[in-house]
Amino acid sequence: MDVATVTTSDRSLLNAVRGTLDGADQALLCVAFVQQRGVHLVEKELKALAARGAAARLVVTTTFETTTQAALGMARGIGVEVRVLNPGSGSTYHPKLYLGSRGGQAQAVVGSANLTGGLATNVEAAVWMSGRRRDAPIARAWDWAESLWQDPRAQAWQPGAAAEGEEELEPELLALISAAARKDPVFRTLGPNPQGNLVTEVTPSEVLVETTRSRERTGSAASIPAWMFNLAWDELRARGELSNRTLLDDLRVHRSSAVSAILARLPPVAVASGKRIVLRWRGPP
Repeated sequence: MDVATVTTSDRSLLNAVRGTLDGADQALLCVAFVQQRGVHLVEKELKALAARGAAARLVVTTTFETTTQAALGMARGIGVEVRVLNPGSGSTYHPKLYLGSRGGQAQAVVGSANLTGGLATNVEAAVWMSGRRRDAPIARAWDWAESLWQDPRAQAWQPGAAAEGEEELEPELLALISAAARKDPVFRTLGPNPQGNLVTEVTPSEVLVETTRSRERTGSAASIPAWMFNLAWDELRARGELSNRTLLDDLRVHRSSAVSAILARLPPVAVASGKRIVLRWRGPP
């Protein structure tokens, strides 16, 4: 059996979680908190599980109101079966366990990171294990996770009244983007051939941006959801810099050019000189 320590510092924790899900014929995730930006970080792998008919299950808690209805709806929408476990009686559900298996082989990530943007942007660590499903440490992890799934207090998640609500921009970020748009609603993309992005509206859950492409396709502005900005913002503050390549490849923010253009105009952010598109965190002006 192979064992390694993985962390967010070098992106190995996120890669370990993605690798645990990639190619699995069943997956079981037991985490306390789930947010849209976290589901998005492993969305590609979860969709691939569903596409090949593999079972994906998720056990979460809603006690602390950190898990969002929108995130659970997003997970279920891509084929994940969701149960909510709120033990009560002074007991707190708080694990962070990611399991995947294929045939007799299995992987497990056991650590501190919830299924949130923290998989990429927090200071988190975990132990990754890879081996046979019957290897004692992996088998014990699977047995314990299955006991959580079968816990009689665990209930199948059902959308509530707020199920359609989307993740909202962090309050500071919402204020900064709104102020920048009021000053000048046109945000030019970075790089050798800048293009105009017209911000037509900023709401807590999205930024509406009109580009040449959006006008050609729909005749109107396109939505950039709040989680994309939140994830980019967390990464920038946590690591001190954010490249367009990181947005695309690591964080999988497909509206990276527009997100970078908007963040670049905010007072705490500077654009690094050089050929690569890199934003740097400089803190309050």
